[in-house]
Amino acid sequence: MNSSPGEKEVVQSKQHTVEEWSALFVGKRLVEYPKDAKPEPIKADHDAGTKMEDAEPEGQAPKVDEPTDDEDDEGSSDAAEKAKKRQIKWAELPQPVRVIWPGTRVTRDLRPNRLNVICTADDLITKVQFF
Repeated sequence: MNSSPGEKEVVQSKQHTVEEWSALFVGKRLVEYPKDAKPEPIKADHDAGTKMEDAEPEGQAPKVDEPTDDEDDEGSSDAAEKAKKRQIKWAELPQPVRVIWPGTRVTRDLRPNRLNVICTADDLITKVQFF
């Protein structure tokens, strides 16, 4: 049975459940993403009549306990290794993916095979889900 490229993407993303993707990504910092991927912060003086709904309004993101660097007893190279382990590169995210920061404007199209990665303004991943 031949599968189209779109079907293969569904299989790649759905290999794990949301809980498994959460265990892999939540609490890590997203790094090395394209310059145009992260939106500019929304200014307070924008026209409220044209505002689109934010996917994850600021102040409502769930709190994620971030590991502290206080355990740095063995030197800076170990601290650098620990920091690297708490990072995920854009290229390592499964496809199809949509990363949503505070203020990101999103469409309301439903793509059950697309992994949505919700980040804080400082690139900390707080939630993943399919929609």
